[in-house]
Amino acid sequence: MPVNESAPELLDRDRVLELVPDEGPWDTFVDRPATPEDLEPRAAPMLSLDDGPLLGHVSSVDAGRVLVTLTDDTAVERATVSALVALRARDGFLLGIIDRLVCSETSERVTAHLMPVGSFHPSEGGGGTFRVGAAHQPRIRAGCHLIEGELLSSFMACVAADVAPQERLILGHYGDEHGAEAVADGNRMFQRHLAILGNSGAGKSWAVALLLERAARLQNASLIVLDLHGEYDPLDDGGIATRVRLGGPADVVDPDDDLLYLPYWLLEIDELAMVVLNGDDPHAADQRLWLVQRIEAMKRASLAAVGNYAEEGRTTVDSAVPYSLEQLLEWAERDEVEQIILQPSGKVVPGPYAGKLRSLINRIEARRADPRFAFVFQPPAQSQSLDWLPKMALMLLETGGTEPGIKAIDLSELPTMLVPLAAGLIARLVYDIQFWTEPSLRTPLCLVCDEAHVYLRETEDASPIYQAAMRRFETIAKEGRKYGVCLAVVSQRPSELNRTVLSQCNNFIILRLSNDQDHAAIVELVPGAFAGVADVLPTLDVGEAVVVGDAVPLPVRIKLDRATYGPNSQTIPYWTLWASKPPSADAVVMGVGALRAQWRAPSETTASETAASGQTSGSPDAPGDP
Repeated sequence: MPVNESAPELLDRDRVLELVPDEGPWDTFVDRPATPEDLEPRAAPMLSLDDGPLLGHVSSVDAGRVLVTLTDDTAVERATVSALVALRARDGFLLGIIDRLVCSETSERVTAHLMPVGSFHPSEGGGGTFRVGAAHQPRIRAGCHLIEGELLSSFMACVAADVAPQERLILGHYGDEHGAEAVADGNRMFQRHLAILGNSGAGKSWAVALLLERAARLQNASLIVLDLHGEYDPLDDGGIATRVRLGGPADVVDPDDDLLYLPYWLLEIDELAMVVLNGDDPHAADQRLWLVQRIEAMKRASLAAVGNYAEEGRTTVDSAVPYSLEQLLEWAERDEVEQIILQPSGKVVPGPYAGKLRSLINRIEARRADPRFAFVFQPPAQSQSLDWLPKMALMLLETGGTEPGIKAIDLSELPTMLVPLAAGLIARLVYDIQFWTEPSLRTPLCLVCDEAHVYLRETEDASPIYQAAMRRFETIAKEGRKYGVCLAVVSQRPSELNRTVLSQCNNFIILRLSNDQDHAAIVELVPGAFAGVADVLPTLDVGEAVVVGDAVPLPVRIKLDRATYGPNSQTIPYWTLWASKPPSADAVVMGVGALRAQWRAPSETTASETAASGQTSGSPDAPGDP
């Protein structure tokens, strides 16, 4: 019987769990009776890695480097940087990656510099065991054999044999699109956070689209993409993800029903203080204290008004309970001019906050009138209901229904200065919901942080809003694993990213990087045995990547598969367009109109139309293009 969910462990030897591709929205696992062929032991030939072509012999060995002198011109032609090789070491093999080829000026001999990445011990019954690190070093003059073609396929299949079929995440192919499949452990890929790094135009957005497409085949996949540029809209047309748009300045007059808002009452007191208080105001401390007292009282009153007295007693100023901003301002106006008559003298004295709240009132009113803050201070009227937050949370987190469990939140119409505020609020909200959800009922969630360097910069002079966002993501990076919240950090500048967040990532999909500072950052991040992978990063082609971490056995250069529905991140052919496409005055006029309205009209060409025509959005930058 087909089961559209994670496959259970089968303990019955007379039954087999088989992965069957389905034409429907999800892959299926079929539990069927075992046949005699299933139960019959299969004898596999012993995998010997020295069956590959001989490149040369070991001439030098130290703890982290092996030098091999190539034998002849044929070996020189075969040897390439990033090639995987095997060297006999006792009863097994040392695996290494060629990271440098040097020709001697005196003897014209070519020497290959190898970076050891692990050891492999074949089993007599077939297969073998791969371990990261060098268990034994090869001897001088030991043969160095290239692992390619069928041998590479057999070796990678052997290494990936420990990954159960329902846990396999196929990223691409080793070498090129005709090589062995590059299989990662889907569980390990998301359990300890991951980072997707690469230059602009290297294929990061396509890598994200590929992961989303693979995850969409699982019935209960739950991912939220913080889409800063609206790049992932085509995935909505393809049924891969649901597009959710954050309410922007243009939505103040006529808001859509499906917009996402983050109402002011969702803000914790620290977040609200950063938005409405001026730290240089001499009354800032009194204003903060007033906010705590009044907001907590108003939240308690909101619960009491609907008879929810049990929660009323536990409510704090940070509880996610609606209250009226208009009433808060009315209280502020009263307390600003409050006069107290002392008894029995009758003396009139100013109230505790008299003359101290005017600047706070002005800032709150300014924020409420500013269309840029509409997603916080101008939410729809229905958001004042206690049942609004559960509905909004379900919109973001519900899976397994008619809509995809993957949500792409479009932040493209939000001013850059407010992106950290929105990103931090979304991250804190989903983390808090996961934190308080019954552990046995949690559905794991991945938060994809696209263009993370915009709101997760490593800087000492960041604004309070930036600092608050970084604290939220740092908390998820350090504690999210325990509550089923994973981060996927996507950036073109790893050297600028928050060190705490990146240090907690255990998996890296690294595309082309050519900046020296970014190279240094990669060397610091990846496991020490694999630090040499940074040397090959500038040579990667578009769509090529080095994958390092817990989810893959060793960091081999792979060609990522091409997503069916690519992002809107195409590289613009300047020279061609300058020569062939006349300018459009109407386009400039429309651009000015959109600038004034702070609203971008949807593209007339949908992903389904481009897919039907045999092309994919962004094809000039797509992995696999010739």
